[in-house]
Amino acid sequence: MAGTDTIDGGVESEVARARWAAASLYLMNGIGFGMWAALLPLLKERLDLDELGLSALLLSMVGGALVGMPTVGRVVSRFGSRGGLTAIVPLFGLALLGPVFAESFAVAVVAAGILGALKGAFDVSLNSQAIVVEKAVGRPIMARLQALWSLGGLLVAAAIGVVLKFGVSVEGTALSVGLLVCGLGWARAKRLLPDLPVATDREAPAKTGRGTSMNGAIVAVGALAFVSLFAEGVMMDWSAVYVRDVASAEAWLAPFAYGMFSCAMAAGRFSGDYLMERLGSVRLLRWSGGFAVAGIALVSAVPVWQVAFVGLGLAGVGIANLVPIFLGAGGRAHPDGVGRGVAAVSTIGYLGFLSGPPLVGLASEWAGLQVAFGLVAILSLFIGLGGPWILRLSARRSGSARPECSYQAASEACLKGVS
Repeated sequence: MAGTDTIDGGVESEVARARWAAASLYLMNGIGFGMWAALLPLLKERLDLDELGLSALLLSMVGGALVGMPTVGRVVSRFGSRGGLTAIVPLFGLALLGPVFAESFAVAVVAAGILGALKGAFDVSLNSQAIVVEKAVGRPIMARLQALWSLGGLLVAAAIGVVLKFGVSVEGTALSVGLLVCGLGWARAKRLLPDLPVATDREAPAKTGRGTSMNGAIVAVGALAFVSLFAEGVMMDWSAVYVRDVASAEAWLAPFAYGMFSCAMAAGRFSGDYLMERLGSVRLLRWSGGFAVAGIALVSAVPVWQVAFVGLGLAGVGIANLVPIFLGAGGRAHPDGVGRGVAAVSTIGYLGFLSGPPLVGLASEWAGLQVAFGLVAILSLFIGLGGPWILRLSARRSGSARPECSYQAASEACLKGVS
């Protein structure tokens, strides 16, 4: 018995270490992306870019991510996420330095593509590992991990704003952040868990016969995820540029715009499980959609940096819990089970996250950044107006009477008899 207790204790200790390691990596991921977003206004000024030129940088990052994500997805499914992250995280930290130290637009475009590929690889590997850790822990932890990503963005945005205020160089700041991600990220990646075995086609569960792998409910829920992540990507990549160029904030204040949005996102995600339990997904979706539209509209309508900060906070609170709601709905609606539904909706949604920033850049070149933000607010109306109806419809088609189950609550108990 003593031997068994020792073994069990060792396993629990290993799982605990892996959980903290995964949390650290989400924080590092958020810090890295937050540095990129917070320094975009300075990069734009240093390379003398207009909105079209900045859009080209963002498109290059999108292209890199679209190459990196499917590539590393195949690698992870074959060799596991732990080994992949051990290699990817240090490379991601180094890639953060590329755009900052680029001396020309062409070099910056190439560097942004490399960064996008490694960011996509980091995301796929880390989310795969998070599922492994969540299963080992035995209870939902994904919402808190995602909140740490937002917290990382908040911390780095605040730090960059402070050091720029006191005259520290952009290059020195970026070098410090890149080395932090390289060193700490690599050390924490070694403490992760080996992946669970991946079922082969012969071992996969039989289909339920409720439809094809991509039915109308999945597409509709995916469209909601697309719009919400479209808005999220725009707020992340353009908020600092907006308050600098449109709302006339000083250069050192611009990074705090991204920090305000990230802070609101983190607060919303840390409280997401509680709100889901109290309100249910339909009511939470209505409130979230309302906050998102109101926040983005306020940023667009009143181009004063103090007001823009308030609007970014409202938008962050509104957007925070949209994706967990939609992933839960997709997991229930997919005929082949929760995992494939979550994967399908997240893939559609991530296209919005990637395409939103460059498309807004192109729109701003034509009509101005203020008008482009207004268009995002109008697009976001789809979430609050059509979202509740789509949730109920997907629940009926999947045979579930409970559309309130979020992705975090998408356990066997919640989904029994559905997937």
